[in-house]
Parts: sequence; C-alpha cells; structure tokens
Amino acid sequence: YKNDSNNGINGVNLQRPQDDIGSLFVDADTEMGIRNDDIFQFKEPQKKSMTPGDYYGDDSDCGSVCPLAVQKILKILRYFSRVLSAMEPLAQQVGLVDSLLYQMVKRPHSLYDEDDNAARVDAIAVIVNLACAEENKIMLVYHPGLLDVVVNIANFDPLDEAREHAAIVIMNLAYAEENKVHMVNQDHLLDTLIHLLFDVSPFTRRYASAALFTLACTYANTAVMSRHCDGGILEALRKVLLNDPIDEARVNAAEALFNMARNNSDDTVENMGNHPKLLASLAHSVLTDYSAEVRAYSARALEWLAADIHHPMVCHPALLKALTTACQWTKTTCIAEALKMQSSLSENRKPMVEHDGLLDALAVLALLDDVNDDELKICAITALERLSKEVSTRQIMARHEGVITALTKATFSRTGFDEDDNERGATTLLLMKTALKNLAEYL
Repeated sequence: YKNDSNNGINGVNLQRPQDDIGSLFVDADTEMGIRNDDIFQFKEPQKKSMTPGDYYGDDSDCGSVCPLAVQKILKILRYFSRVLSAMEPLAQQVGLVDSLLYQMVKRPHSLYDEDDNAARVDAIAVIVNLACAEENKIMLVYHPGLLDVVVNIANFDPLDEAREHAAIVIMNLAYAEENKVHMVNQDHLLDTLIHLLFDVSPFTRRYASAALFTLACTYANTAVMSRHCDGGILEALRKVLLNDPIDEARVNAAEALFNMARNNSDDTVENMGNHPKLLASLAHSVLTDYSAEVRAYSARALEWLAADIHHPMVCHPALLKALTTACQWTKTTCIAEALKMQSSLSENRKPMVEHDGLLDALAVLALLDDVNDDELKICAITALERLSKEVSTRQIMARHEGVITALTKATFSRTGFDEDDNERGATTLLLMKTALKNLAEYL
C-alpha cells in the first residue's frame, strides 16, 4: 500500500497493489503451469472462476449473526438508554424498537441458557428505560406489537427479572394520562396485572399493584376495572391488601381501591359495595395493618364510598358494619366524617340507629377527651344530633345509655375543646343541647 493524503482513510490508499492484479485473473491450473514452464513464456491470462462460497463465505457463516456481538450491543444500549438526553433519540431511531422486540421474542424462554436469558433481559430493560421518558410513552404504547410482547413475557417468562421488567414497562406506560384508557381496553392486559399480583417476586407484585392504582386514577377506567372478570381485580387487590408481606404492595393495593372509590361512577360504587368482603377487608386494614399509609388509604376509601352508598342499596348494611368496625381507629377523621355524612340523609338515619354497635361507636367517639380528638368529637356529636331529628329513631337513642352519657357529659363539660375556638365550641354545645331536646320526650 502506498501513502496518499488525498485517498483512503488516515492518508492510506485502500486500493489493491498493482503488482497483484494479475493474480486475480489466473486460475490454479494456469498458475501451476507458469511455475513449471519458462517464466518468460507468455500465457493468455484467464479470469478465475468464483463459486458462491467464494463470495458469501462458508455455509456456516451465511446469514448468521455473532451472538456475542448482539449481547454486547444490547449491554451498550441498556447503558445508553439510562441517559435522560438519549432516551427520546433512541426511541425515535428507525428500527430500534422492532429490533428489541425481536430479541425479546426470539430467545427461547429457558432457564438454562444464560447468554440468551441475559440478552432477553437486556432487551426488555432497554424498553423499561425508554418508557421512563414522557416523550416516549405514547409512541411506545401504540407501537405495533409492543404491548403484546410485554404481556407475553409477563405471563410466561420463567425469569423473575424478565417478569419484573415487564411489570415496570406496563407501570411506566400507565403513568401517561393519554395512555390510561387505551391500556385498560387492551386484550389481556388487566388479566396480566391480576396474574402479576400473585407473582413469586415481590418486586413484580409491587410494580403490578402500582400500575393498577395508576390506571384507576381515571374516571373512565374505574367501572371497567371494577367489573373486570366479575370483580377479579377487586378480589386480587383485596387479597394483596390483607396478605402481602411487602409494605409497598399493600400500600399500592390500598391506593388502587381508594382511587377507584374516589373516581367512581354508579357502576363502580355498586361493584365495590357488592363485592364480597371488600368493605370488611378495608375496615380490617384500617385497624390492623402496621403501615400508616395502608390504614390511611383504606380509611379514605371507606369515606368516599360512604358518600355514595345509601339506604336502600343492598350493600348499605355492609358499609355500616365496616364503618362501625373501623371507627375504633382515631388517627384521622375519615371514618367519623363518613358516619357524619351518612347521618346527613334522612333515609340513612333509621338503618344507622338500628345497626348493631353503631350508636356505641358514636358514643365512644363523642366521649374522647384528648385535645387532639376535637375533630372526632365534633363529627360524632354532629352525627348524633342529625340522627335525633328522625322521630322513628328517638326512642332507641333515648334508651341508649352510651348516647345519653355522651350528650350529657359533653354538654356540662368545659374541657376537651380548644379554648381559642369559641365559635366552634359554641356550635358543638348547641348541637348537643338540640339532640337532648329532641330526645327529652322519650327520656
């Protein structure tokens, strides 16, 4: 090779040397003849005949790809995809997402081929990272075949890490507001999330429950989710709420139920209220779960449901039972507010008074004497005053020792309320006196 600064790479001319040109046109027999005869004897040059093997290489190399090269490329892409500024350009690169999907589906789902498993995990990990960018979420969720491949891995891949990544992809894509309705209406996606809620991997369960509470943030989804598989999602969330040893999974399940209760339609309320043991499970979590977030979300879910479940709905007695049980928890006012809300409607008052234990619960709340319990006391006294407005409830209330004790003790007590809030204290005293006046005829 000769140096040429105007040709080739780094000033190196990549043309074949002139002295070797003749060898291209000489076959093996002619070359041997020249060597045996006089070297000065002229022979007509003949072009060497080429077979397909000479051009394409050995049959073993035809059309093959080096697996090691693919693995290294996927590793590089996995690192690059973690860079925020690179996420969008990578996702927009023509053919990249399709190539990743190809690697995700072509690999045999076997626990024994470590190289293939690593390549498949790296491929879906790149999708996980790309789905973190807001600019990519909509594009990825509508990319042909992407959700199908992710769902397939989530359901059938034997690797825990691969299923975890599949759950993260679904969760990341669900965070985009524009994707929520589309994803809920995709075939098998909700079934897949139910399946993942009981995965052996705690990380997978956590991500799947997070995806559900995210999808439940949209009003249009709650009815679909609450009736899916005859309440299959509600039942799965209920079991996670009660039994999952991972705090974050239980918190996510409680938040999902809260979001469904808050963003509800009439169908959602009916499906949740009529689901066996759901209301009781929420009340149980309020009392027994050692996570403050689980207790708070469960109590708020009951509060929101209490705003929409009323007599004579079939599930109203179950709601009253859940509220009666849960009102033992006094860290927030959610349950007391729910009881106050229930008592504001006249059709609820008689069922409330007749419900076993409910008046006892209100009396206990009304007798709380800690300065931090003022809000709870006010809610309970307000509920009692409203219940006493119904003529049909007065006889039962007048004969209830706890109710009369709470009203009389609170009426003549000067402690338990914030002294600086005179107006609120005066209003509360007026409520108690009004309740006693309503009940006086039956005392």
